[in-house]
Amino acid sequence: MRTSPNTIPGLILMVTVGVLSAAYSAQYVGGLRPCILCLYSRIPWFIAGGLMLVTILMHFSGPGRRGLLLLAGLALLAGAGISAYHVGVEQGYFQPPNACSAAEMPASLAELKALLQTAAPPRCDEIPWEMYGISLAGYNVVASFAMGVAAFIGIRRA
Repeated sequence: MRTSPNTIPGLILMVTVGVLSAAYSAQYVGGLRPCILCLYSRIPWFIAGGLMLVTILMHFSGPGRRGLLLLAGLALLAGAGISAYHVGVEQGYFQPPNACSAAEMPASLAELKALLQTAAPPRCDEIPWEMYGISLAGYNVVASFAMGVAAFIGIRRA
């Protein structure tokens, strides 16, 4: 059975839209504030989605298509790595980055007042939501890895 050359780029683009829609819905509708690692894990999705949109709209074929699929696949595998690290931070296997740690105690009343006026960023080692014992970062590992593999399958078919 012969498939369209846009099947895999289209699949990656649809999953990208779904993942980013879920992330932003959880943030703005569900009230889940993302930590810095959550924000970093969105970047590979934007890269892969943009590359797949260009692939589809510009009708790239041959080496051009393979090159864009390779870049998207590498970005998604990097995203899987970021999310795997995030899961490790959540489980206490790795130290969180400095940007994820709680703010230091204020030295003066003015600093305390300023701190109270700005919401501290969420900690990376706390799990705000999970389903079946898997956090959002865990689901992102699976989705990123699966779409990264799909991109490499697309390279082979291109």
